[in-house]
Amino acid sequence: MLPSLSNLFSPPSFLIIPLVDKFTDFAGWFLESVGRPLMTGVSLKERSSFRIGGKAEFFFEAGSTEELKAAVARARLGSVSFYVIGGGYNILFSDEGYRGLIIRNKAQGIARGPGPGEIEVLSGTPLSKVLQFALDNGLAGLEFLAGIPGTLGGALYSNAGAFGSSIGDIFRAGIFLDEKGNERAAEGNDLAFAYRRSVLQRKHSIVLSAVLKVAAGDPEKIRNRIKENLDKRSRKQPPWGTPCAGSYFKNPVLPDGTKIAAGRLLEEAGARDVRVGDAAVFSGHCNFLINLGRARARDILALAAELKERVRAKSGILLEEEVIYLPGSSSMS
Repeated sequence: MLPSLSNLFSPPSFLIIPLVDKFTDFAGWFLESVGRPLMTGVSLKERSSFRIGGKAEFFFEAGSTEELKAAVARARLGSVSFYVIGGGYNILFSDEGYRGLIIRNKAQGIARGPGPGEIEVLSGTPLSKVLQFALDNGLAGLEFLAGIPGTLGGALYSNAGAFGSSIGDIFRAGIFLDEKGNERAAEGNDLAFAYRRSVLQRKHSIVLSAVLKVAAGDPEKIRNRIKENLDKRSRKQPPWGTPCAGSYFKNPVLPDGTKIAAGRLLEEAGARDVRVGDAAVFSGHCNFLINLGRARARDILALAAELKERVRAKSGILLEEEVIYLPGSSSMS
């Protein structure tokens, strides 16, 4: 069973801690406080679907919600810059790595309820496991997630979606950490979901758990819809395992609400076959940038800048990145 949403509000014992300025060794203090050690000098290239990135000064895999909250609290109290990742998708790490703490959220769990037509999911749960749980239990409404990599937390952060649906459409309630590290509850439209946007991005909030809306369905029909969606994806996206971060640019939305496919704009601007070093445009779809083997972050950024300029010159539209670039140094999250 998952911890209930109300239980997540219980004041954890780790909030009662000594003053941080008494500690000079962050890694040692972290171990003493959390009970599990940090890793140091960890290659972010190995934690990235792009297969790009230098080393993180500190790295920690949080295996539970309590560990996630504890790691965030320690980083804040130690004035250490930190960034929370899920599966390492939809992100481009710097060639310089990250000066601070990368926290990988692996807090996983799925359960029925708390109400009818709902499932409760911990934020580090891969979307593939959420979809499999729905299929195994005859629950419909999540089929659009088929083929979207990453975790629930990352999906809510960016309001991920496909085939005309987004995860914000099925969000019912949740718990998150705000920019000050306080636990907050959210319901319905509280997170201000829009196309590939949510209030979580603007406020640098971290998802802990969420309740999603589902409906009873026929498992065979659910399975067929999942297969259809996976087939559609396979026809236009890079083969699974290709070093890539998914769609690189958001589809522009005009003032009248019309959405234009970024891939079409890039195609019309002559993006196909453009490359910078080992960073290249995927031949099957221009909105996918791939690492041919030795690409660096600077190559991807230069390629993206070139593509944006081509589209701007051709159509007057300035593309906006969907993939997040994480600099080597940043202010505390």
